[in-house]
Amino acid sequence: MIRSHRRIVALIVAGLVSSGWLAPRDGAEAQTAPMNRMDHGPFVSSTITLDPFSPKGIVVQKGIAVRVGPDATMVFDTDLLRVVGAWTGGGLHWRPARDSLQEWPTPDGHLHFLNAEKAGWSSNGDLTDPRGGAATLNNARRYGPLPGNRRYEGLHVQGGDVVFSLTVGEATIREKFGFQRVGSDPVFTRTINVSPTSQKLTLLVVSAPVGEATRLEQTPVSVDAGQVAIHSGGEARLIGYRGLPKDIQWTLEGGQLALSLPALAADLRFQLAIGPLRPAADQPSMKAVVQSEAGSLDLSPFLEAGPAPYQPLETRAQTATSEHGPFVVDTLVLPQENPWGSHLRLSAVDFLPDGRAAVASLSGDIWLVDGIQGELATLRWQRFATGLNQPLGLVVVNGTIYVNGRDQITRLHDTNKDGYADHYENFNNAVMTGTNFHAFNLNLEVDAQGRFLWAKSTPWPTGNPVELTDAHQITPHEGVLLRLSPDGRQLETIARGLRNPNGLSIGPKGEIYITDNEGNWVPTSKVTRIVEGGFHGFVPSAHQASLVGGWAPPDDWVKPLVWTPHAGPGSDNSPSQARVINNPAWPEELQGDLLLASYGRGTLSLLLMEEVDGQPQAAHMVLPLQFRSGLQQMRFHRDAHLYIVGMTNWSSTSHGGERGGFHRVRYTAGKPLHLPVALHTKTGGLELRFATPLDRASATNLANYRLSKWTYTWNSSYGSKQFFSLDKPGQAGPDPVAVQSASLSSDGRTLLLEIPTLTPGSIPRIPITGNLPHQIETSIGMIMQIDYDLRAADGAQLKHLISKTIHRVPGDPSAAGQGKGTTTTSTSAPAEVPPSGAHSPSKPGATKLEPKATKDVGRVVVVRAKGLELSYEPAVINARAGETLTIRFENVAEMTHNIVVVRSEQDVPIVGEAAFQAAFTNNWIPTAADHAARIIAYTPLAGAGETVEVTLTVPPPGEYPFICTYASHWTTMKGRLIVDP
Repeated sequence: MIRSHRRIVALIVAGLVSSGWLAPRDGAEAQTAPMNRMDHGPFVSSTITLDPFSPKGIVVQKGIAVRVGPDATMVFDTDLLRVVGAWTGGGLHWRPARDSLQEWPTPDGHLHFLNAEKAGWSSNGDLTDPRGGAATLNNARRYGPLPGNRRYEGLHVQGGDVVFSLTVGEATIREKFGFQRVGSDPVFTRTINVSPTSQKLTLLVVSAPVGEATRLEQTPVSVDAGQVAIHSGGEARLIGYRGLPKDIQWTLEGGQLALSLPALAADLRFQLAIGPLRPAADQPSMKAVVQSEAGSLDLSPFLEAGPAPYQPLETRAQTATSEHGPFVVDTLVLPQENPWGSHLRLSAVDFLPDGRAAVASLSGDIWLVDGIQGELATLRWQRFATGLNQPLGLVVVNGTIYVNGRDQITRLHDTNKDGYADHYENFNNAVMTGTNFHAFNLNLEVDAQGRFLWAKSTPWPTGNPVELTDAHQITPHEGVLLRLSPDGRQLETIARGLRNPNGLSIGPKGEIYITDNEGNWVPTSKVTRIVEGGFHGFVPSAHQASLVGGWAPPDDWVKPLVWTPHAGPGSDNSPSQARVINNPAWPEELQGDLLLASYGRGTLSLLLMEEVDGQPQAAHMVLPLQFRSGLQQMRFHRDAHLYIVGMTNWSSTSHGGERGGFHRVRYTAGKPLHLPVALHTKTGGLELRFATPLDRASATNLANYRLSKWTYTWNSSYGSKQFFSLDKPGQAGPDPVAVQSASLSSDGRTLLLEIPTLTPGSIPRIPITGNLPHQIETSIGMIMQIDYDLRAADGAQLKHLISKTIHRVPGDPSAAGQGKGTTTTSTSAPAEVPPSGAHSPSKPGATKLEPKATKDVGRVVVVRAKGLELSYEPAVINARAGETLTIRFENVAEMTHNIVVVRSEQDVPIVGEAAFQAAFTNNWIPTAADHAARIIAYTPLAGAGETVEVTLTVPPPGEYPFICTYASHWTTMKGRLIVDP
């Protein structure tokens, strides 16, 4: 059995090498993936795979890879407490897709051994994986840490040495990996210290060949040293040992070598040396290794802090001198060029008691930033911690930094106070990681009771939305909000039905806000106030009955505060964190409202809150502020300023274009606040309150207002390609909204727009249309867009675009908008109907752009969307100038895509950004004449499973890019039409 297993692994690894997945670090992929050029420190935490395209290739969910030599790596499993495997060559190799987030890294070298998915330690002799199944139809993998009295406690770092700490029953165990060569043979070592215990312990040592003639041979060298040889079919692996007592027992079962230790009255310190699998006749003796006096077996000196390995870096902050109104944005320049190649994508921020900032980078680093207070000048950056697993949350509690990674919450300790973390404590690792890249752990907040909160995304794609089961798995921790006790021991799920909750905050009254991003079952992005125990709308993470038999959500499913329009002016395709304004130094009129950061657009928006008959709802307005990157998380500092960190990966555009960002937003009371500060829904109209008086003639002129309304449908397709009418349910929208009158209060600050159609009962259910997959008949609210161009009393222009989400009008019956049923009669995408009204393309300077194509069908080239990668297959089309060419696009992915051929590389961002602004006006094709001139041809939008095509006369010789313009996919989804004479 072991022989078969070993050969299978060898074939897999050989195939990966020949395919380039285990490419050398200086290969082409290394140049395109910054994670390959980065010095990650003495260890790297990650899921690790042998096949980046299959969940079956994953060898460890929560792995820590330790460089034990210049060309040697060993991996520890913090769930199963086992040594996973070892290789020589490089460290881990990342692929570039989605900035190295889409596929797991692979071993960069020659794999010497790979242990089975068994427990690494046991106090009862049983190394079987005891974890209960979170298995689905096509994935029998188990998730989460070992139950009971076995626990990973953390690690200590001293220079390049890493010591793991764990408890097994009564025993405290420390382990340090090592490496040496005996001649040319690689030998991996495990130095282990075990505290006294009355229990007999068993540990998993290494995988071994198995066959009918397999035998175990033990050869003592001294009283406490010797070697064990595993022979099978002419091959053997030698394991040396020193420091072991006499009454040990070696066992070989199921292809794994195990070592049983007796009860210990005193500390036990020993070392295992694992040699290569080679022909038995060529095996070198382990005697030289086990008889060597070099290297103490006592690990306690390695638990002490060593000198900090990283010197501080300095950058100069850029302080803004003027901004829009009273808000000023300063830039805290990142040390992107640093000696370690640290790929700075800032993902979280909090503050130490002395005022310094602690910031997390998605690439695995934590940095401390000094000099942020006061006038801002020189910033001092200290690389504080490294090797963490996708840290997307960070909070400081009593001066200690807690970091939320994909694998655990880590409590960081700097025991000698030199600015470098030397003890990485496992505060809690109960969360189930899952195999899919999209199952991120997001955010980290602490409530007034000291409890930690964060959210976990759901895998994507989710597989079969009808059965709620899929090849990627839905574990109990997918798509939920989690809460952890202050001592880190009790984990509970407090909300469900989340998709990609890329933003969490806690308000001053304990209210919890979650931001969720567009996708299947989420027609556009949203911000929701959490209801504990509630279902928040994403069906695959409902964690209850399947859709079979007409399942519908409970009547009290939680509706969002606001749906953010996905595209066009004033939109946000990927909002991140929403945080309550509760800083007394900021405008009094905005206290209790929310600021919303955008990862996708790099903007900061204002959410004006209201509550109607117990239903919270809000209005969304983008503030006219500029940032250098996408924005991720923000916090108010005690200096009264707002600090925002951010990053740019896929589908993040329209900002300064930098890969990471750190900004300070200051409110200066010296300039008027020319903004609305409240927007209330009334029976028969909307009431807007402004911070400063309006010009009366301007405010009462109905020509200055353009209002429209629409809704979305709740179904399993990815996002909404169109708006839906409220006046004609089931048809495409939006609907124009007539304002009958506009009146201004005596103080000039309260504006009432009379809208007779805004009455109780004016938000109907959207009926099942018959062409939307798995649609639920319900109302998910009205989105009313208010577009105005006014003047303030002091002459300042107030030109704003506000999207107001309305679930309830005062007087609405309590049962309005509840789910009633589903349909699964069709899996086709909705028909494309251009919207009308305020979003029509009939604006000055705009043209109706028709597909540029000939009527004849020429040579046909088939292009497909390539799964999750946001890429085309093939990515290159070859053609001859003047020929008739039909590009047939088969969208086998779950997201909507198209193909747009443009004239030059310079046209890509111009057309891509213009398409985002046009969005629903012409199905993601920009309409202005200048943009039309840059486009050679384009296909219609293709929903999941659809095929579309365009026929064109091939232009003159040259290279012409083609892109997907839907939802900013052009940032990654690109190809090239190469034309020969």
